Amino acid sequence: MLKRILLIAVVALIALTLGAGGGYFMGLRFGAEERSVTGVSRDLERPGPIVDFGDFVINLADKEPHLVNFELALEASSTKSEAVLTDGGWRSHIRNEVLLTVKDHIADDFRSAEGIMELSDDMKRRINAILPSVEGKVAVRRVLFRKFVTQ
Repeated sequence: MLKRILLIAVVALIALTLGAGGGYFMGLRFGAEERSVTGVSRDLERPGPIVDFGDFVINLADKEPHLVNFELALEASSTKSEAVLTDGGWRSHIRNEVLLTVKDHIADDFRSAEGIMELSDDMKRRINAILPSVEGKVAVRRVLFRKFVTQ
């Protein structure tokens, strides 16, 4: 009886070792991204110029009064796009699009990171729709929030 238990334990230990080793080597071969010496993936784009748009305080579309307060920054796709974003006329149009985009939401939309990410994507899409393309690219690569508070 003791031999049988010992045999089962040895077989189980060998199977566990082979499974863990095989998983480790398969992960190295298929699951890992190519990384440079610094540990940063080579396919990441370097951040573009950041243009600050300041503080926003906006009433939300809730039945009860709720506000959202955030600081907004836009990442330009190039230095030429940065020039478009810093132009006074375009800044006013961008601020207006941000106000109109946020005004349609309710406080519950921003209770999770997903909701804020959706807002960011929606803002990026709407802002890029009103801005001219620069060198065949959209002007805004990312919408960034420096702070975000709902009240």
